[in-house]
Amino acid sequence: MRQLYIIFFQMAACILLGFALRKSRVIDERSEKTMSEILSKAILPFSILASSQYEYSLEVARGMAAVAIVSALYYIFTLVVIFLVIRKKDYDSDEKRVMHTSMVFANTGFLGMPLMQALFGATGLLFAAIYNLMYNLFFYTIGVHILSREKKFKFRGVFFNPVSFASIVAIILFLLPWRMPVYLFDTLNLIGDMTTPLSMIVLGSIFVTVDIKKLFSDFKPYIVIIFRMIIFPALMFLGIFVFKNMFNGQILSVTATSIVVLTGLPVGTMNVIYSEKYNTAPKFAAKTVILSTVFMTVILPIIIQLCVKFL
Repeated sequence: MRQLYIIFFQMAACILLGFALRKSRVIDERSEKTMSEILSKAILPFSILASSQYEYSLEVARGMAAVAIVSALYYIFTLVVIFLVIRKKDYDSDEKRVMHTSMVFANTGFLGMPLMQALFGATGLLFAAIYNLMYNLFFYTIGVHILSREKKFKFRGVFFNPVSFASIVAIILFLLPWRMPVYLFDTLNLIGDMTTPLSMIVLGSIFVTVDIKKLFSDFKPYIVIIFRMIIFPALMFLGIFVFKNMFNGQILSVTATSIVVLTGLPVGTMNVIYSEKYNTAPKFAAKTVILSTVFMTVILPIIIQLCVKFL
């Protein structure tokens, strides 16, 4: 756990730096979006490709398959459950749409990948890439469909965005016996190492845009947090725990912990980006992202501690 708190301290330092840079106007809205684009279209893909050079093992390959299956089942289950939970609630229709996607889709990209890499190295990053691939499959179809109010599903962007493409290539490279030359691997690592600090700086910059007084006064983001960071990871933890004991530890501890932790992450920033694009309660979406990220500092260490003890 000491290592976890060191990671949290480093992330908090980068978030504070991003906050200070935005406050002092070194970063503005335009440069913040530019950094997000650089992160998602260049740095994260390099980081994912570097993770593919981890030494092949059958256990890790099985872990990757387990993450893919469990994460797909998670998205199917939660999308249906949340639809049934909130459809009769007397909330603003746009806020209901944001609540639906925010409860289901976590920050598995900008936050999940660097966190898993910091916790479990290349193996954790590979698992995060698989989980994020399932995220892309469901978010860019059902998630965007919910936020856009459109009647037809659109599959554009599911596999043809840089993170998804890099994830698919990383899986292929991991399964192949060939490994990159050292100089090429080191170059990928050099670029990929920027993932954590840059993503946290962007997150800190976003914090400046929300009125702190209004942030804690609305009760609906708390409902999102309860489902997103307590109920769903608790159900995932229970399911993995039962499965692991029934089948005598067939699933590795790092695989089990990765799945639970990725399920318990705060609300994903893509909810804000697409709510802004379709003008679907973007300020409310920003509230859920920021408030859940604040609560992450308390909830996530508890989740990880439970995983370390029981999984």
